[in-house]
Formats: sequence, C-alpha cells, structure tokens
Amino acid sequence: MKIMRNQRSLKLACLLAGVAMCGAGSAIAANWTFTGSTLEQPAGYGAAQDTAGSATATVTAWANTANGSEGSNTVLASAYLTPQGSSGLGIKHADGETTSSPQHAADNYERKESFLFSFAGDKVNLTSSYFGWIANDSDFSVYAYTGAGAGSVSGLTYGNLTSNGWTLVGHYNEVSQSNNSGDTKSFANTIFSSYWLIGAYNGGGADSKSDYFKLKTVSGLTCADTPGGQGCGGGSSQVPEPGTLLLVSMGLLGLTRMSRRREAR
Repeated sequence: MKIMRNQRSLKLACLLAGVAMCGAGSAIAANWTFTGSTLEQPAGYGAAQDTAGSATATVTAWANTANGSEGSNTVLASAYLTPQGSSGLGIKHADGETTSSPQHAADNYERKESFLFSFAGDKVNLTSSYFGWIANDSDFSVYAYTGAGAGSVSGLTYGNLTSNGWTLVGHYNEVSQSNNSGDTKSFANTIFSSYWLIGAYNGGGADSKSDYFKLKTVSGLTCADTPGGQGCGGGSSQVPEPGTLLLVSMGLLGLTRMSRRREAR
C-alpha cells in the first residue's frame, strides 16, 4: 500500500510540474527589418511585412490628418507607407505632403506620423528600433496595446490613445545628430503585445526642432500567446519562471509530508 501511495504521489507531483511548465512563457530574441524599393502590398496606402522566428510583423502608416469632433487634423487616419531602400521605411501623410526630402521620412512637421506594427503568431516585447536615416532631429514616441481585442488607432487621437487600450511606453527626446546618420533607439520595457505604435514625437515638452527619420529595424523578444492584450504564456518548450518553480516546490513539499504521515499510521 505504501508503495502504491508513493507512486500516486509521484504521478501527481509530475502532473503539477507539467502544468506549471506549460504555463510559463518562452522569450526569444528577434529582429524585423524593412528595406527595399517595393512593398509586398503596394496597393492603396501600402503595408510591409517581415518574419522573424514565429512572429510576422505587418507595418502600416498613420497620421493625424482627419478632423472630426476633436478638431482640425487631430484624428488618426491611414497614411502612405513609402519604401526608402536600405534606409528603411518612410511615411507620406494624406494631406498632400510632398515626397521630397526630408518629408518622405516619418516626421512631425505639420502632421504627426507613426508606424503601426501588427504581429501575427507570437506576442512581442519590442525594446529598440534602428533608424536608418535621420534629418534635423529624431525624437520619437512608443506605445503598446494592452487592451482587449485587436489594437487599432483608426479614429483615435494621440491624446486619447491611453484611454482606448494603449499604454505609453515613453516619449523620447533624443540628442540631435548629423543628417543621414543611422542610430539605434532603445525603449526597454516589459510589455508583450501584438500591436506597437512607433512614431515621430507626439508628446509635450520636447525641443522645438521637427523630427525626421526612416525606420529600418525593430528588435525585441517573441513570446507564444494569443493576439491582443498584455502577458506572456503558453507555447511549447517553455522554461518555468522563478515564481512557477517556487509553486512547484511547495506542492512537492506538501505531497512529501502527506506521504510521510500516511506511512507513520
């Protein structure tokens, strides 16, 4: 009987450990790069794609060119994504912006332009971006979607993003650099999301210079999960987190004590 009880305890302990292992997240470093003279989906406003690991990033362009109840040129609407060769991606907003330099880059001159990244497959914790080209200045803003469902910016303003499921990762006032020099921009955080918004600075309190840049690469970690919202879990080949290991250890300790009490009877 004691042997049978020990075997049952061992099986239960293994089951608890297996459940804990399956609930832990597995993060893998990845880079998504966007270069070239043509877009994969050139029709309309355009979109670009790149796959790293098990996550595919689709990029679209947005700018505050719509009017509506918020007032003139405050509401976000689709913009034209413009490929800029080895420098990365630029944006041309829909209010008749010129495609000449530097306004073929993403900028906040007259309108504030942003790249929306939608990830299919694993969730992503973006932590940095490489701007392949900079003119004048390169202050930028980053948001991650942590609400329910799909992350959309259509019909929103930069001012009400955070009241509609978006979390501000940060507004970054960068040191001015010489024109045409590329630079890596870091925005370390712990959010895993399927939707990220990176654009020319749209906060308050920055310097008076307009910001222009072409976005070439975004980098971070992937994590198996369902799209939408914040969190990291599920998937195969998971490594348990420290908290999960502690719970498993406590469970095993309790099972051992129960087994010893039964043997003493």
